[in-house]
Amino acid sequence: MSFAGADFELGMMWREVYKLRQPVLLIWGREDRVNPLDGALVALKTIPRAQLHVFGQCGHWAQVEKFDEFNKLTVDFLGGA
Repeated sequence: MSFAGADFELGMMWREVYKLRQPVLLIWGREDRVNPLDGALVALKTIPRAQLHVFGQCGHWAQVEKFDEFNKLTVDFLGGA
């Protein structure tokens, strides 16, 4: 499936996420104009074991814009998962 295709836009990817049983870390930039924060809140409600971290003063590329914080958050999450 292409994440840029019509299926993605219609939410096909989200149909099964409620079945996820492993912990999921959602990382968002508060100023993301590609995927606004509302999308993170929907994902947080839909994925049973999700946790959300929102970076302030950060757009779409949190892994670049907040490099050190992103890496620490990810390593901590994976170490405790």
